[in-house]
Amino acid sequence: MKKYLTVLSSAAVSACSTGAEITQAPIEYVKTGSFNSKAYASDTSFEIRTFTKSSGSNKELTGVPCKFSGKGFQSHFSSPAYVMAPDFGTQTPIALLKCKYNAEEQAFTQEPYNQTIASIKQRNQQATANQGLIGALIGGIATGIQTSRRDPTKDVYAYRSKRITFEAKK
Repeated sequence: MKKYLTVLSSAAVSACSTGAEITQAPIEYVKTGSFNSKAYASDTSFEIRTFTKSSGSNKELTGVPCKFSGKGFQSHFSSPAYVMAPDFGTQTPIALLKCKYNAEEQAFTQEPYNQTIASIKQRNQQATANQGLIGALIGGIATGIQTSRRDPTKDVYAYRSKRITFEAKK
């Protein structure tokens, strides 16, 4: 259930932006020999989109082949896509994202982040956004309290969505 809530929250965030519709199902990963079953907590998802820069503007590309891999898992897909990734808590590994368009290949290191703490901070910032200095102070205090009272063993670690821009061929 948690897996699909993460996909839906990613879809809600991306619905606010314009771009090609993602029509394929979330891309499942394949476990490899070093999959850490003991640390596995759940699945998360993130969004990948590819663009080409031409005449000073970006045009979204579809069908660009990509690979996402980390210690214990990998997936192959075409952009744009929601990509599933395992959450191993604090042991979630750094992963590699590669996409190739025409003869240009781009590779990026994807570092996991603590999505639970990021969500707490974001909620408090949104709640106090129009409250000035006092609101920022109260929001900071609230974030500190909520962060310290949570159960860190239940924190969700995920990868951030990525926009990749290729140079247009001349």
